[in-house]
Amino acid sequence: MELVLRAAGWWVSQFTKAFTEHTLGAAVITIAAIGIFIVLHKEYRPFGLLTSVGVVLLAWLVAITLLPLGMSSGAAAIATLDTTLPMASRFASYFYAIYDRHPLMVLVIVGVGTTMFFLRQSWPFRLAWWPVRAVCTLLAVAALVHVSAPIADLIEPPVAAAPAAATAAAPAVPKVPAKEAAAAAIKAGDLRYLSVTQCKEEVVGAGPELPKEAVKRLGQSCDDTLGSEGIARVYAQREYAAEYNKVISEAVPKTPEVNAAAKVEAK
Repeated sequence: MELVLRAAGWWVSQFTKAFTEHTLGAAVITIAAIGIFIVLHKEYRPFGLLTSVGVVLLAWLVAITLLPLGMSSGAAAIATLDTTLPMASRFASYFYAIYDRHPLMVLVIVGVGTTMFFLRQSWPFRLAWWPVRAVCTLLAVAALVHVSAPIADLIEPPVAAAPAAATAAAPAVPKVPAKEAAAAAIKAGDLRYLSVTQCKEEVVGAGPELPKEAVKRLGQSCDDTLGSEGIARVYAQREYAAEYNKVISEAVPKTPEVNAAAKVEAK
């Protein structure tokens, strides 16, 4: 009894996974099952409606149940094609790209091709043998998908790829608060001050400071160069350095030698 319950639970999980994780695959199998039922009822068993329904329904349940296993195995098989059969890998990648852009179109073409394969009486006599029909159907479906893809791209252009997520910028200031960082530095004997890089406009080679109306800018301003994020980073660093240096100045002996200690640039 426990084995039966486990098997039932496994079947329910596989059946649910087929429709949640492989929706289009389940749709392909469903459409193919409908086509097979029509062909089976029209050509092979015109007077066995209930039997045809039962056979097709059973085959559909088995196919849907095995779909997740088949997709995982197929992905592993396709991954090995790149090394074993590179040409087949290129074809598979090409048609999968079309399927990824226009899944509904490919679904319809495959469904129609599958139905036509089983309509044996509609084929010419020389092509009615099933291996020949299979090859002709496969080639026809591939050619139709290849020809229809550019037309579908014109009607529904591919969605542009989303830009890659920007890498997280380094924080403007250390995560440790300035007072705690300064206290730790003092405890370790490091009494150096912090210096920050500033963007400022200055007149080079003109001697004394000139009035504003006598100066014109060359190039971009600091705001244009750094941007809003860069300006915010500079201000945050200045505030952090000011708080840090205030604690250091209170702990440093009032001697010129120590006050002239080397500064650490915070970037």
